[in-house]
Amino acid sequence: MRRPNLRIVYLIHLVSAISFAQGPPPQGSEVLGITVTHNQYYCPEAPIPIVESVEITNGSSTSGTLDQVFIQISEGYQGGQDLLTFGGTGSGITSTWSPSEGILTLSGTATFDAYEVAIENVAFQTDQSVYTANRSISINLGTASYLPSTGHYYQYVAASGISWNEARDAAAAETYFGLQGYLVTLTSQEEAQLAGEQSPGTGWIGGSDEETEGIWKWVTGPEAGTVFWEGAVSGAPPAGQFAFWNCGEPNDFGGNEDYAHITDNSVAGCGNNIDPDLFGSWNDLPIDSGGTDPSNPYYPRGYIIEFGGMPDEPEISLSASSVINMPQVEIVNLSVCGPGTHELSVSGNADAYYWYDSPAADNLLHIGETYTVTLNTSQTFWISPRFLSCPVGGVSPLSVSINDIPDAINQSVTQCDSEGDSDGISLFNLSLYDNDVAGGDLTNREVWHYEDALLTERIDSQVYTNQFNGQIVFARVRNTITGCVNVSQIELNVTAAQSNSAYLEECDDFQEDGFTTFDLSEADDQVNVNPGSGVTTAYFESYEDALTQSNQLPTIYSNTKPYYQIIYVRLQEGNNCFGINEVELVVRGLPKLKPDETVYYCLNSFPDSIVIDGGLLEGIPNNYYYNWSTGETTIAIEVNEPGTYSVEVSEVMGCSNFRTITVLPSEVAMIEEIEVDPVGELNTISVDVSGSGEYIYSIDSAFGPFQSSNIFTNVPPGVITVYVKDIKGGCGVSSEEVSVVGYPKFFTPNGDGRNDTWGISGFNSNFPFVGVVSIFNRHGKLITTLTTTNSFWDGTYNGSLLPANDYWFIAELEEGRVLTGHFALKR
Repeated sequence: MRRPNLRIVYLIHLVSAISFAQGPPPQGSEVLGITVTHNQYYCPEAPIPIVESVEITNGSSTSGTLDQVFIQISEGYQGGQDLLTFGGTGSGITSTWSPSEGILTLSGTATFDAYEVAIENVAFQTDQSVYTANRSISINLGTASYLPSTGHYYQYVAASGISWNEARDAAAAETYFGLQGYLVTLTSQEEAQLAGEQSPGTGWIGGSDEETEGIWKWVTGPEAGTVFWEGAVSGAPPAGQFAFWNCGEPNDFGGNEDYAHITDNSVAGCGNNIDPDLFGSWNDLPIDSGGTDPSNPYYPRGYIIEFGGMPDEPEISLSASSVINMPQVEIVNLSVCGPGTHELSVSGNADAYYWYDSPAADNLLHIGETYTVTLNTSQTFWISPRFLSCPVGGVSPLSVSINDIPDAINQSVTQCDSEGDSDGISLFNLSLYDNDVAGGDLTNREVWHYEDALLTERIDSQVYTNQFNGQIVFARVRNTITGCVNVSQIELNVTAAQSNSAYLEECDDFQEDGFTTFDLSEADDQVNVNPGSGVTTAYFESYEDALTQSNQLPTIYSNTKPYYQIIYVRLQEGNNCFGINEVELVVRGLPKLKPDETVYYCLNSFPDSIVIDGGLLEGIPNNYYYNWSTGETTIAIEVNEPGTYSVEVSEVMGCSNFRTITVLPSEVAMIEEIEVDPVGELNTISVDVSGSGEYIYSIDSAFGPFQSSNIFTNVPPGVITVYVKDIKGGCGVSSEEVSVVGYPKFFTPNGDGRNDTWGISGFNSNFPFVGVVSIFNRHGKLITTLTTTNSFWDGTYNGSLLPANDYWFIAELEEGRVLTGHFALKR
């Protein structure tokens, strides 16, 4: 990828169709060479010879013949404006001009002498009027192109479809008059431009990151092993190295793009936007890019061989170069501050600089590199750089902008004395006066303050202690866009305070933490000794803040210290302080009340009532006002229904507090159903109740123990009393008897008074036994029948004791219930 602001300033235009071979040497050549002398200074509109003299040699001999000589504007070429012309005749030598490449070819078999004369008759001229670079002229006797800045020779070889490694090996197999060939390494802007001009489409160059991905090295020629790029698209060249990647490259697309090539012009740029500035830039490709499709812009079309720079090479002089010095001027447009006398200057390579007031150059103002002139408004001058031998020259504009000097207005400010002092020394926040100093507008303005008129002792603009009453300090106002500066004075005066203290009192908020909000404007009338005089007030947490007018408090202010705090008020008129004084902030406590609470009303006690009160914890209740949500104003009220009741308790001429009592319903339980399951020796009882209370349960005792579950297990047969107690509101205990019908699994009729009889249990006077129980032995013989009047069996049959054994029974009870089972008689 090309780096920002990179511009190739030397344009190298070479023959684009150069033969692969180095070409045959001139007839009889041993060590062919050319030298030129030159000291050419261009005068506009006049052709100038490219050299003063030429000598062509063949070893020690100055005789011989040539077929061609190539003369090229190798650096600084301006296509469409520069021109090389041949003025010779009668020698059999002809010329051909290639404007796209900037090459003049002299052709025809002729002697060295004839070609020397022909070259001396080649002239340069241009239609360009303002010059930015000299012209380098290369004169080349061989077929390879010569670059004066490197002293190397270059050949482009067309080889459609060639891979990178094939190109590398082919380049290394070539020599040029004893110079070793290698795949080109582009280490400068000139070489990069050469490669771009020579390579019609994808052309391989000697760079690769095959060894380490993202570390690009030159791997051919004398630069082999030199790192010229580190990283991918976001990388950069190491210090002193050159790189010219196309936009978005190198990107290692597909993971195998490890070889550098010259980008086809059709894909030079970002996205679909072709950028001529990126012609000749580089891309990374696989070793055999482009596949087999020659229409693919990444299909390789050849490579460039570079000759020169390798160790132990012969010195050859097949090329020479000359320089056409073009009159140039370096101009920097100026921006000056305010009307006045200003010294303007330019630089360049010319002998003289002519200053004009218009591009027509018909009114000469001055000659020289510097020009001292008085300016009242912005103006453009036109500069013509010239060599001494030239009476004319193009002109370039130099613009001088006159910027306004910023306003800097003197100020006199009065500060209040420091707290507890009357010595004329105080703190100043000088930045508060910047807007007035700058004329009421600080846009694009910077204000610095100094103790001395020379502006060497800068001071803290926000916290400055004056040295004496009436001290003068200096404000430098700078326009941050133009840099123009102006200076004014600030007189610092100190006066004694002229204000009253103030007292503000507010009731605490309902957080009751000593913090609340104050309207500080309520203190204005207390502190202002001259109401209606235009004096303004501002409030601060500290005296120092009030002096420097820093951290001003908002009008609605929440104190930062509980219950009692002192803040400070500053009285100001314009830039003058009239006084700084204390403002006491007092937070009064609210009446101390019990917390909000919840109580319960037993619905079963209606219309009886309960008493709720204001809950005052401190003070005499009769000394407070009470305002209930019911409209009552007594200390306590009676209520006999659930609801939310609130009361405002107020001091006389003081603060109020609020309390809320929530009355929730509760009641004694209504027992809806008691279920017994199953019938037997041990049973389970479930108690279902209704009501708004919260209930606990017990059996056999109103005093407990109680349980939260409404289910009792392992309950023996009998008549059981169930008790249900309300614990939410303490509204009472409900009870109900239940008959748990069952029978013992055995009995022992031995006359000891325990388990002497067997019968169905769970009956009493409230639950009388109604039914018939038939008892059978194991063989099904009816032994006895139990009835309401004879409800127990003593283990006899017709007066005789029956043996120990298992017996079965069928109990037919009221409501159609039938129980069956067996039990044991034990002796």
